[in-house]
Formats: sequence, structure tokens, C-alpha cells
Amino acid sequence: MELRNTLFALALAGATLGPISNAHGFCRTMTGREANDPPGTNRCAGWNEREQRACCPYGKPLYWKNACIGYSLQKDASRQVSLADAERVFTRAFETWTKTTCSSDAASRVSIQVSYLGPVACGTVGYDTDGPNQNVIVFRDSSWDHMDASNTLGLTTVRYDPTTGEMFDADMEINAYQRRPLSIADSLPSGAVDLPSIATHEAGHVLGFAHSSAEDATMFASYRAMTMRDLSPDDTSGICGVYKSDQTRVTAAGPLPADSCDPTPRHGYTGACVSESSSGGGGCSVPGDDSPRSPSPIAVGLSALGLVLLRRMRATTSAD
Repeated sequence: MELRNTLFALALAGATLGPISNAHGFCRTMTGREANDPPGTNRCAGWNEREQRACCPYGKPLYWKNACIGYSLQKDASRQVSLADAERVFTRAFETWTKTTCSSDAASRVSIQVSYLGPVACGTVGYDTDGPNQNVIVFRDSSWDHMDASNTLGLTTVRYDPTTGEMFDADMEINAYQRRPLSIADSLPSGAVDLPSIATHEAGHVLGFAHSSAEDATMFASYRAMTMRDLSPDDTSGICGVYKSDQTRVTAAGPLPADSCDPTPRHGYTGACVSESSSGGGGCSVPGDDSPRSPSPIAVGLSALGLVLLRRMRATTSAD
């Protein structure tokens, strides 16, 4: 049976383990499941509501084993933002993380790269357990099928193996439906929200980071106009502490060598939507349980992490 772990509708805090000393405030997204917990357990559910300044300590931290991640933009982009402008915004957002150097030595660059694979027709958030996929970014112009449409700016859904923390898939939704217009300008118009700030924050979630307790961090849970476009020392500590320049990832099991660079999504790449059965119903809904068709099935967990205008944390859960 495929596992569907807790869905965090607006915000989720993770934790650091072992070699990643949390000297600042950065947190890693956690699986939330301990060894003896029943399937579907996620102890991190609602953690931000209860412990807003602490990282959730349960389970294993998420990471990408591959040295490269590929992503796509839904080809229609937004009525507010053209595809060409969106491509520029998200290219810069990911490069803000992946071009980080961890010392004065240029060779100390972090060992994770993110590549744009081009536009796709599909705007469905989903993951096929044994067929081709895409890590898609989609603007929601017509509706926002999650909680708090007027306050939520973006939501990133990640899928991973809850037994190891390895990430398999990440899809991002941008709320272009909420009452504030999106802006990409270097001087923010009155009443608008800064898309590059949202994009850089959500890119951090794609890389496996949860919300930081450092208020000046890009990964802080509440939106701050313009200043979230660039990494703070706290964010740099996080990316350098996980995707090390020696081509290893820090995992619950210790340092793990990165796989060779291949931005192709797991099981192959497609611009078409994954099937309704494998995405758990299609659209933006929380996936339900189904039986994986893979000859050697693996458990897949799901978490969604977002950015809000105000620090008002809410959570909802969906367990097996």
C-alpha cells in the first residue's frame, strides 16, 4: 500500500540532524515518522502551530540524492506574468540557491543543480510511482483549491521515501488568484506582492528546507517584500550544510555520495499529466491511497509547504 503522509496546508517545519548543527534557525523538512510508528504517521503535523520557533525533530530529513533536478513551467504561465518572464524569475530563484559558495574558495560551490526542462502542457500536481513525471510550476489564476486563498502566496508539494528521506518529486503552485497582484519589478508597486521573493522561498522548499526561525531568512514562514530574493546567512548555512561541496548529502544515515547529474524526473520525463490514479485524483487535491504498480514498490510520503502573507499557521492532515 502506498503511504500518503501528512499534508501541511500552509507551513511545515523540519529539523536538522547530527552533522548539521543548527547554529542559526534553518530547518529541514522531516518525514515525521519514527521507526516504530504505524504507516501514515507524521509527528510533524501542526508543529509550527505548537512550536513556532523550533524545528520538528521527528523522522528523517529530506534530500535529493541526484546532483541535478529538472523542472518545468506550465506553458500558460499567468494572466499577470508571461511565460518568458516566469522563466527568468524561476531561473534566478533556483540559481540563488545553487550558485552558493560555502567559503572564499570558488570550488566550495554547493553540489546541487537545478535545470529548466522547458514548458509543459500539464498543470496537475501529481506523481506517478512507475511512469514518467515532471516537476511542474503552475500559476493558479482562476481558483485556489487550498486553505486561505487570500493569505497563501505559494505552495510546494514534495514526494519522498519516508524510510530514507530521499526526495522523488516536487511541484509548485503560485497563487495568482489572491487579491494582491504579482509583480516582477525591481521597485514594488503599492499593494503588489513580489513574485521573485515567493519563487526563491518556494525553491528552498523544493530543495528540502522547511521554515526557518530566523526572521531575516528567505525561508522564514512569513512573506517580506523584496528581501526574500536573496539568501541570508541562515539560508546559506542550510544549503551548504546539506548539499556539500564534496558531492555528498547529509542524511539520517550519514554522508551519502550524490548520484551523477541527470535532471530527468524519476521514471522519465513527460510534458503530459500523470494519470488520475497515480496522482491521487488529479488537480490540487490531496492524493488518496492507491496501490503502486511498480514491480518493487516503495512507500511514498507527501508534504506541502508554503509561504503566507501573515504568520498565521494552520495545518490539516490526511493519513492512511
